[in-house]
Amino acid sequence: MDYTQNTKANLPHINQLYSSIWDNHPIIGQIGGWVCDKDTGALKYKLHKTDWTKKTDGTPAVLTGEDGDVMVKVPAYYLKITMESYGQPRYEIDDTIPDRHATNGRPGFFVHPAFLTKSGKVKPYILVAAYKGHILNNQLRSISGVVPTVNQNIGSFTDKARQGRNTGANKHDITRFYERLACNLLMYIEFGDLDMQTAIGKGISEFSWDEGSAGTTLRVTGQSNSLGDRSGYVVAEDGRTNGKVSIRWRGIEDYWGNVWEFVNGFMISDTGYHYTNDVTKFLNMGAMETYAKDLSAKVPNGYIKDMEKIPGKEWMMIPKTTGGSTSTYWCDYFWSHDPTEQNIALAGGRWHHGAYCGPACWNCHDVASSSDSAVGARLSCSEEDAA
Repeated sequence: MDYTQNTKANLPHINQLYSSIWDNHPIIGQIGGWVCDKDTGALKYKLHKTDWTKKTDGTPAVLTGEDGDVMVKVPAYYLKITMESYGQPRYEIDDTIPDRHATNGRPGFFVHPAFLTKSGKVKPYILVAAYKGHILNNQLRSISGVVPTVNQNIGSFTDKARQGRNTGANKHDITRFYERLACNLLMYIEFGDLDMQTAIGKGISEFSWDEGSAGTTLRVTGQSNSLGDRSGYVVAEDGRTNGKVSIRWRGIEDYWGNVWEFVNGFMISDTGYHYTNDVTKFLNMGAMETYAKDLSAKVPNGYIKDMEKIPGKEWMMIPKTTGGSTSTYWCDYFWSHDPTEQNIALAGGRWHHGAYCGPACWNCHDVASSSDSAVGARLSCSEEDAA
């Protein structure tokens, strides 16, 4: 297959032609929606690739929680990074599906760290919630037809994600930093572009603050279910279109816009960036790995121009400098660390941020106690080593 042909995904209406050679890729083509047991994360049934109102066998699917959480299965993949002569990394993914101990990779390729347990065993896949999280019966859920829950801090959302779960091999949490980066990279490779608002859609990003605050029914989950595992957006029955409807990337809805998402496993201080994929170390900055850098002077907020290039971790796309624009460099906005604070990370942007939003849009100036009416979280689930 010629994977230099990038996906064309803008779908102002469901009948517009959708074209993606990547649907046949052994990794990207296998990203798609499942209904999973809400407590164990076990896969229950696959959703139809082009219409999530149905299962793959054509019978009706239940997306409102009774059958479980609606999740998107993202397979593990091999990655290769080559530094180009002009100082930027070149990213490649391989067609090979990693085995459990990463012994079948080609020279120079490694399994993306989002798919490794603490012992180094390969997770066959991660489950990313299809929708922004909604708290139901004291659990963070991924269900259609509800308004995303807000006004909780990152610790509370983490507790609700784990509530009544995590007794088996699969562990629930809110979206992890490593997982977000793994998905971002697949998206950039598939579309061959960094301007995802142009490639896929603006997302729910062009309401005024008052419109988004009062019109919660305009921001309910499941607006793009008719796209199935495809990418793009669908014009609403009331005529709302690009900028005021949800976007979808291979089943993951509202990956940017609507409300911010708290992200676990990444913190920032005056001494540098702190990160981990170990759930036992989330929000414990002292236990995390650190990329030491003097951040006692604030990086100006703005559109991202360049990313940090951490030796051996060039896949870790942490904003370094600003000075880009809506259509140059990374095309997304960065709110940087506030000196003297220990900051956490929020991803994606919210309903009135317009062109600021996108997969690389980060807010890194909130603290762990912060809560807001435009900040939520997304459920995730993946295999971990036995305790």
